[in-house]
This record gives sequence, structure tokens and C-alpha cells, in this order.
Amino acid sequence: MKLTTLLAFLLIASCGNPTRHEYSDHTLRDSLRSRTIEYRIWSPKGLGGGSRPLVIVSHGSGGEFNDHQWLINTLLDEGYIVGALNHPFNTTRDNTPEGIVSVWDRPADVSLVLTDILENTDKGQQIDAMRIGVAGFSSGGYTAIALAGAIFEPNLMETYCAGSDHGPDCALGESVAYVNYAGATQSYRDARFRSVFAMAPAVGSGITVQSLNAIEVPVFITASRDDELVYPKFSAERYAEHIPNSTMSLIPSGGHFVFLECNAMTWIADQFITEFDLCGSEFSVDQDKIRAAIGEQAVAFFANSLDKPTKS
Repeated sequence: MKLTTLLAFLLIASCGNPTRHEYSDHTLRDSLRSRTIEYRIWSPKGLGGGSRPLVIVSHGSGGEFNDHQWLINTLLDEGYIVGALNHPFNTTRDNTPEGIVSVWDRPADVSLVLTDILENTDKGQQIDAMRIGVAGFSSGGYTAIALAGAIFEPNLMETYCAGSDHGPDCALGESVAYVNYAGATQSYRDARFRSVFAMAPAVGSGITVQSLNAIEVPVFITASRDDELVYPKFSAERYAEHIPNSTMSLIPSGGHFVFLECNAMTWIADQFITEFDLCGSEFSVDQDKIRAAIGEQAVAFFANSLDKPTKS
């Protein structure tokens, strides 16, 4: 069985949802960028009257939204409506070198999904448009901060990677033959997002300081001190240093992928993609306990920045 076929099978097997939550799957077409975006929206069963806050989750490079079901379920249990998407050309089943490098395509994906949720789904009328947040991991962490106004500058990233002191994240884009940089330096700020929760955010060295200084919404940044792929000093700490209204919480240990749920799909991918430790086998930490603590931080942060949902 081919790896892609096996991963697709395991995706179906591993994407179950607790019966206490309702969900629906959606697809939208972005004809301007020739992209088809798949997303899912969840809500607690038996929603009462009134409107609720929404949080949209952006996965890491080469991942899928199922990697963060732990965070999605935590927010659902607290009464949030949650959306999550698969970024075209940068998922487990569809990952291209160009898609890995073209991080600036991701925030536009999220904005389109938000518009579709509000205008074309049955959950749109149950969402308080003034209480919308975004969470993301790795490239998804950048995505979340970009929606608050962070601007990527390819030349900054090239300078960082050409220097003597840089992290292994630079190797991820070395094999790219062609990337369309049109739109790379645009602002993708979306004022509908009122707060940002970023986990091990990537490409921090490629973001302009001016754009970070101008961010006004609350931003919570968390990362592992021993991140083996995206060194905090070049990304998480740089974001936190320059974003005025930011809070940073560093985990003592756990590595980059502690923010991923080790489900059937990530486990089997770990057997084939040996350059990454997706399930954290090289770290002597209780990953479930760490993710539970991160989930509590996310709940507290969004409760403060978006107001806590009123449970039905």
C-alpha cells in the first residue's frame, strides 16, 4: 500500500469526534488563487440561544487539522464554536515544496474560511462577530499572527538563513525550484480576528519588526525551550519581543511537535518521515499533560480576550 493511500485511510480512521459535539464539513473554491479549501466547523451539541465566540485553528506545515483535535475539543468543551481548515498544497496528503515556502498564502485561506462560515453555514447566525479568535501551530502560528498584521519579507528570511547562526527550519525550503512571490509582502491583517493564540510560531526571522510593533490585538505565544526545528530565539521570542500586547509562555521541554496529537495518522507518518519526531519519542515528557496545560492556557486567554461563552 502506498504511503499516501495509507495516510488517507488512517485519516478517516482517526478523525472521530465525541458525540457531545456536532460538526459539518465544507469546501470552498478560491478561483483567484486556484485553491480548493476544505474545512470543518464544530459546535457543542444543543446550543441554546444567544451568540457564541468562534476560534479558527490553522495546522502546521505538512499537517492537517486533525493534529489539533485535542485543542479543538478543549475549546468545544468550554462552549466555543470552532473551525479548522486544511491549507492547500501544505497538508499531509498534499504537501509541495512551493506550498511549504509560500506561507503568505495561509492567512488568506483563513480569512476566506471565516467569511464562508459567517455567510454560508448554519452556524453563522450563532457566532458573535465581535468575538472571533484564531489559533495556530508552527506555520499555522505564523498564520495566526499574520492575521493580526505580521508581514513576511522573503529577503529577511533569506538573510537569516544565509547567516552563520540559524536554525534547521531553513532546510525546509532548500529544494524549491520555483515560488511565486507575488503577494508575499502584503499585509493579511483581518480586523475580524480579535485575539491570537500561537504555538511554536515559525518564520519569525522573516517578519518585519515594524509590522509586529503595529499589532494591536492580544497575542499569546507558547513554545518549547528545546524546540529542535524552530528555535524560540529566532521565532517565538522574536515575535513576543516586538508585539506590544503579547504574552509568552515557554515550556521547559517537549520539542516542536509536542503541540501535535499523536493519533494513528501522525504515528504512521512518523515511521516514514524519519527526519521529524512527530510523536515526540525522543523527549521524556508527559505529552498529554503538557497539551492539557496548553489547552487551559488557551481557554483562559480566549476567555479574557473574547469573553467566556455562556454555556447552554
